[in-house]
Amino acid sequence: MSQTLEVVKRLESNAFKLFQKCKNLEEDLEKAHHEKAELMEEQKKLGKQIERLLTENEQLKTANAILGSKDYKRETKLKINRLIREVDNCIVQLSE
Repeated sequence: MSQTLEVVKRLESNAFKLFQKCKNLEEDLEKAHHEKAELMEEQKKLGKQIERLLTENEQLKTANAILGSKDYKRETKLKINRLIREVDNCIVQLSE
C-alpha cells in the first residue's frame, strides 16, 4: 500500500510540474505573440519610411537635373518625354 501511495505522490508531483511547464509555455507564447505584433507594426512603419525616402530621393534627383546637374539629365529628359506622351494621350482621348 505504501508503494501505491508513493507512486500516486510521484504522479501527482509530475502532473503538477507538467502543469507549471504548460503554464510557463503559455505565458512565453503570449509574450512571443505580443512581440511579433510589435515587430510587424515596426516593419510597417519602416516600410512606409523607405517608400517615402525613395520618393523623396527621386524628387531630389529630378530637382538636381532641372537645376543643371549633368548626372540626372538623361533621366529627366526621359521622364519629361513620358509625361508629354501621357498628356498627348489625354488630349487625344478628350478630342474623341
